[in-house]
Amino acid sequence: MASLIVMAGLPGTGKTTIAKKIAGSLAGYEFISQNDIRRGHGMKKMPKNQDAVLREIDRITAKLLLNGKGAIIDSVNRYSFRRHQLYGVASGCGHNVLVIECICSENEAKKRIRQRPKGDGLISDPNDPEVYDKLAKTWEDIITFDFKYAGSDHVSYIRYHSETGEIDRKIVQVESKELIGSISSLLKS
Repeated sequence: MASLIVMAGLPGTGKTTIAKKIAGSLAGYEFISQNDIRRGHGMKKMPKNQDAVLREIDRITAKLLLNGKGAIIDSVNRYSFRRHQLYGVASGCGHNVLVIECICSENEAKKRIRQRPKGDGLISDPNDPEVYDKLAKTWEDIITFDFKYAGSDHVSYIRYHSETGEIDRKIVQVESKELIGSISSLLKS
């Protein structure tokens, strides 16, 4: 059965690269980019309220899951409440969740950010390393916040270090072992 894959991590840690690699290699999975949805809404400036974007992601995700497909959501997903909303969408559709947190050193992330092209249509400046610092201040740790209360028994969590290629299996539910094995093999190749 297909799952919801939630990418999480600060800018420059490899989320988009990994998400696209997974989407291109796992049959039946579709890539959903929060930035692309913002662009589709014509957002040129970060709005105070992103509810329309988040609800659109939720609707697309639910539609895919209800039709037996998997979804890979590419976004920073820095807040526990947002990750929990996504867990709820998957649970309501009867599917499991795999959170993949991408990490790397701050220096490497900022180096990657500075190498991005200018003006690619993102709301924030895609090659400004200060965005990393801003988001790092508000990051809510996945282990600390997401597994604190009941209701996450359908959620697995791995951390991928994009510099070293190391995979740390933090929380693995039985139903996700095969998917995690496939993704681990893919990331090591």
